[in-house]
Amino acid sequence: MANLNLNGMERSMLLRRAFPASPRRKSTETALKMAAIALLLAAGVAAINVGDKIPSGITLDYGFPPDKINLASRIAGKKVWAYPVLDRETHPCAPVPGYLEHADSLKEIGIDEVIIFCVNDGAVMDAWGKDQGVERSSGFISMMGDPTGSLTAALGVELLHPGPIGLGLLNRCKRFAAYIVDGTVKLFTIAERPDDPAGDDFPESTLAPAIIAAVKALGKEEL
Repeated sequence: MANLNLNGMERSMLLRRAFPASPRRKSTETALKMAAIALLLAAGVAAINVGDKIPSGITLDYGFPPDKINLASRIAGKKVWAYPVLDRETHPCAPVPGYLEHADSLKEIGIDEVIIFCVNDGAVMDAWGKDQGVERSSGFISMMGDPTGSLTAALGVELLHPGPIGLGLLNRCKRFAAYIVDGTVKLFTIAERPDDPAGDDFPESTLAPAIIAAVKALGKEEL
C-alpha cells in the first residue's frame, strides 16, 4: 500500500480543506471526517521512509534509573533492527522470544543490535527484558523505553486509529520494523490492515524470519 508520507499537521490540513466547516450539515461533515481519518490512518502512513536518516536528538530510556540513550549516536556505524511493541505483549507472535530464538541467524546477516522499544518507562522495559530472559550484558537485544513518545512521534507511527483509541489504547506505537544501516533506513514495514490497525492478527512481516529474508533480498551491498 502506498505511503502517503503525511505528518500530523499535513493530515489535519488535508482534512480541513476536504471538509470545510458547514453548520447546515454538521452531522454529515463529522461522519465524513471520521471516515477520512480512518482511511488515512489505516493506510500505513508514516513520516519515515526508506533512505531517510533516523532523526537526531531523540533519546530512549535504558534500565532504571534510566540511562538516556541518544539513538542516533547508538546506531551510528551499526546495522540495527528496531521494533516497537504496544505494551508488555503476551501475543503468541510476540517478538522477544522470536528474536532470542533467531539471534544467531540475525547476527549472521550482519545485524549488530535489535532495539525493542515501547511508549513506556525504562523500569518496565528492564523488568520485561529480565522476564523474557534478555541478557543486557550481551548487548544484542536491548529493551528501551520511549516514555514521552518522542521517537514514536518523530517516525510518524503513532497508533491513532479510532478503533484502538476507543478501547483505551492511548499513546501507543504502530507495530513496525525497521532495518537501519549507519542511521539510514534500508527497510521499513508496518504490520497493519484496515481491519487490524494494531497489527496483532498478522504481525509476521515484522518478525525475525521475515526480517532475515528481507535483509538477504537487499543484496550483498547491504549485508
